[in-house]
Amino acid sequence: GVFALGAVVLFRNQLGVLVGAPQMGPYVPGFALAIMLERVGQIPERILSRRLEFRAIGVTRTATEIVYSVSSVALAWWGFGGMSIVWGNIARNLLYAFMLVRAADRREWLTPSPITMNVLRPVFAFGLPLFVGAVATFASRRWDNLLISKMFGVGVVGLYNQAYNLADIPAIQVGEQVGEVLLPSFAHMNPDQRKDALVRSTGLLALIIFPLAVGLGAIAPTLVRPPLFGKGWSGAAPMLLILSALSVVRPFGFTIASYLQASNMPRVAMWLNVSKLILLGVCIVALGQLGPLWACGGVGVAFGFQSLASMVVVSRRHGVPLSGFLLRCLPPAIACVPMVGAVLGVRWALARAGIETQWIGIAAELAAGGLGYIVAVPIVARSQFQEIMGMIKRTIKKRRGGGEDAPASA
Repeated sequence: GVFALGAVVLFRNQLGVLVGAPQMGPYVPGFALAIMLERVGQIPERILSRRLEFRAIGVTRTATEIVYSVSSVALAWWGFGGMSIVWGNIARNLLYAFMLVRAADRREWLTPSPITMNVLRPVFAFGLPLFVGAVATFASRRWDNLLISKMFGVGVVGLYNQAYNLADIPAIQVGEQVGEVLLPSFAHMNPDQRKDALVRSTGLLALIIFPLAVGLGAIAPTLVRPPLFGKGWSGAAPMLLILSALSVVRPFGFTIASYLQASNMPRVAMWLNVSKLILLGVCIVALGQLGPLWACGGVGVAFGFQSLASMVVVSRRHGVPLSGFLLRCLPPAIACVPMVGAVLGVRWALARAGIETQWIGIAAELAAGGLGYIVAVPIVARSQFQEIMGMIKRTIKKRRGGGEDAPASA
């Protein structure tokens, strides 16, 4: 990490020219420090995750995100400009490292031990494919901006980046967190339990993710307009509507990737991520010839391919029926139909009444959409609804009884 980040800092001006951001130089050293602080906390976090101590991880992540939001906005208010984001990241990752180092048993990760080939060989055999897959995943989340910028200019890439970040919230804040919890949980299960848990977790994740992603796309025209967003951001609304498909399909890649790692199949996970990256570039370039909105559609196609391909691989390799995934995902998808209808109906009614206040519109559409989904889910996704309600009740009962979470409940 020191050598890699040091090289980036040293050649920051040349790299800025290479990626079309010649003015990024002043921000690089601060971001390098922030990333180095994050690396310090990553091993303690993995130790806690292996021991299924998710509460400490959750508290840490919540606290660090609050610190980042408060510090970056406050510094921007005080006139620090773009450096407010840099200092916000440093503050967040400093707290992240501090809290996790304190929470984990340092004897498990900081005790010196001899490095031998017998230890390194299986580590690299398992870790190198994960490294390549992680690079491909990072590239798929960042390099699309470069393609959009090259094809349509910095104005369009600004709209695209804003829409992508909004559309990505359900996947990152819910789907990715679930995937990280599932990896150590899968590792504690036998193969048959793991298969059943994969299908069940996919259905429960769909029950949570689908309304967030589809609902975000449904309220996009009301959300992305003044005064919440400036006048220049209105073009991001149709992009958000299309990119919301990203969050519908992307989380399944997280859960299946965790299953593949726990099943000692890191190479399969690697090739799925690499193929997604290649397809993402091809789809953006090919469909982008028709315009920016078509390029956004290409992003959804690439991530949809990864999710479907992941399901097919697990079906063929481990005998998990593809129909099991689809049947679990279909009821939550159907429940989203009345939700979208309720949102559109409220928007039409407010327009007819002459009510144009954005906050009223957002609140009314969220309330109507949420009510539509809550009413529909017990009807069309009854088994999944009962299962998740049972999980919530058991969790509340454990908390009231002061009991600790058992590994199976994770």
